[in-house]
Amino acid sequence: MSEVQIVLGVDVGGTFTDVLAMDRASGEVVSAFKVPSTPSDPSDGAIMGVDRYLERTGNTAAAVFHGTTVGTNALITKKAAKTALITTKGFRDVLALRRHARPRLYDLSPKISPALAPRERRIEAAERMGPDGVPIVPLEEAEIARLIDVIRAENVEAVAVSLFHAYANDAHEKALGDALVSALPDLFVTLSSDVCREFREFERTSTAVVNAFIGPPVQRYIENLGNSLRGRSISKLAIVKSNGGLTSAANARRYPVHLIESGPAAGIIATAALGHVEKLGDLIAFDMGGTTAKAGVVIDGNPKLSTEFYADRFVDGMDVGGYPIQSPVIDLIEIGAGGGSLAWIDAAGVLKVGPESAGALPGPACYGRGGTRATVTDAHVVLGHIAADGFGSEDLDINADLAHQAVERDIASPLGWSVERAAAGILRLAAANMAEMVRLATLRRGLDPRDFSLVAFGGAGPLHAAEIAREVGVPRVVVPPVPGLFSAIGTMMGGVRHDMVQTCLKRLDAFEDGALESGFEDLEKRAASLIEAEEDVDGWRFERSVDARFEGQLFELNLPLSCDVAPSATGIEEMFRAAYHDAYGYDLPEHVVQLVNLRLVAHGTVHDGRWPGALGSDVAEPMRLRAIFDSEGKSDQVPVWRRGALESGATVEGPLIVEDFGATIRVLAGQMLEVRPSGVLIISDM
Repeated sequence: MSEVQIVLGVDVGGTFTDVLAMDRASGEVVSAFKVPSTPSDPSDGAIMGVDRYLERTGNTAAAVFHGTTVGTNALITKKAAKTALITTKGFRDVLALRRHARPRLYDLSPKISPALAPRERRIEAAERMGPDGVPIVPLEEAEIARLIDVIRAENVEAVAVSLFHAYANDAHEKALGDALVSALPDLFVTLSSDVCREFREFERTSTAVVNAFIGPPVQRYIENLGNSLRGRSISKLAIVKSNGGLTSAANARRYPVHLIESGPAAGIIATAALGHVEKLGDLIAFDMGGTTAKAGVVIDGNPKLSTEFYADRFVDGMDVGGYPIQSPVIDLIEIGAGGGSLAWIDAAGVLKVGPESAGALPGPACYGRGGTRATVTDAHVVLGHIAADGFGSEDLDINADLAHQAVERDIASPLGWSVERAAAGILRLAAANMAEMVRLATLRRGLDPRDFSLVAFGGAGPLHAAEIAREVGVPRVVVPPVPGLFSAIGTMMGGVRHDMVQTCLKRLDAFEDGALESGFEDLEKRAASLIEAEEDVDGWRFERSVDARFEGQLFELNLPLSCDVAPSATGIEEMFRAAYHDAYGYDLPEHVVQLVNLRLVAHGTVHDGRWPGALGSDVAEPMRLRAIFDSEGKSDQVPVWRRGALESGATVEGPLIVEDFGATIRVLAGQMLEVRPSGVLIISDM
């Protein structure tokens, strides 16, 4: 086996860091394991996993493909950079005014996400650019010097520059940005015209400020990880972006805001790849780890993307508005429901589960790492779903006595319930929360869950998937091989992707011949600097599209265009009117069509997209029986299989449990388990 063919997929989660090594030439998985995550410095857990692979195999690796949560964690904890904002005079309070929309309409005392750049560090610049890109108030050299002095006196680590209408003309931002970098070389500088060339002042400014706020910690993380890998003779580090594509470490350092949903995006990419190989149709990705649960959809083989999302929107289960980010991202619903979610009783004596989590440290009580509070994982242990050796991590032994003690003390005794009833109540409530999450990803968006299959992965996903699918109405559950490391597989399945956008707010009939083609050529030139920073990427191709709307409306429709034919205003208007009629059932023939944005996506190929083979990691142990308890404390002897013992083509009736590496799979009574030749498990009602 050639050493340079090996690539590592590393996915850092809230509780475990997953590592999967694949031979890129053959598609064979040569190693897979979990190590504990290290919340104080997530790169320590990633390097621990890499070192374990190197020690066990004696091989090196050509590259590491990485899904990270470091940007998300920095934003959620607010432990990032001291940040300032420079904006046009009169627009200092854009971050505070937001959209004047309450997260909860009838709440008279709403809690709103705090501005990442407080008012005293929001600095006004004496300049103004018009919406047509013509300067109204020029930015003078003396003003630039004044702004540099103010920033120097503030002693900040990062600054976001978001000047009015900079998307139309970035001359003022570039002049100020160049001066800041020259005068203060250690300052992390973000220009809104670099990270987001779109209109909508609040959203563009928010995107730039988030990029600046998380920039220094993300930059340090990537640099430390890259240096550690190079010290181990691994030269290439590729990071998963929120849009599901990969990017180089150099580009990731430049645009940390594009990494906010890096880890969850990897699982959706793996779902899409599995669906293509297995011909599964439309899919709901259901990822439940130690801290959170996520749901997203894959339609016609493609993950659903959104051009805007709100990061850190929910705190302690409450909508606080969050931070809007104008950047393509895989559309996900995420809630605080994981194996480590804490069970508790509120002031009214009502059982609650989450969103607070025990995390990696101290973790659930049954992990024996100092955790004492009852969690979802402890409830599973109490009912017999998880055995002492069933989790598949050599760094972890399950202690059933500690799980019983935690559930008894925290829930059963205060409520006067048996420990089994308390555990069943915890799981039922967690399942209800996650079922609502799946409804939000489907029914609330006009999609019928009966038309989908539910792909369950993550360390805890296959434990709950059968129950959630039955409650929501999804006809079948798909469990991939090694579901506990599925997102690590996803880090290696995507290609490089860069999304470029340019607002050009103008009536279609006002565009001169060739103007649209010229606009797309400018986007390709901007993409070139990102493409140059990528390594070992070929097969670049571009996708074009435009956002259009009727003049006076607030929302747009996206229209795909051919790259082989120069776009015309007439052709775009015809496409828009047809798309509008399809979406809303009528046309507005007297209304003028307005072009809003030009969009360009650059795709690069890093491998042949081969789905990993030889994923079986189990020995074929014989089936055995285990006592599984219900809410009344009654037990049944339920068959327990190791996944490696299930033969291809076999069908087994539930209830039963399948133990796989890093995950446990539950099949309920009245359900049938089918084993596909690839090792994929299909669960459906009989």
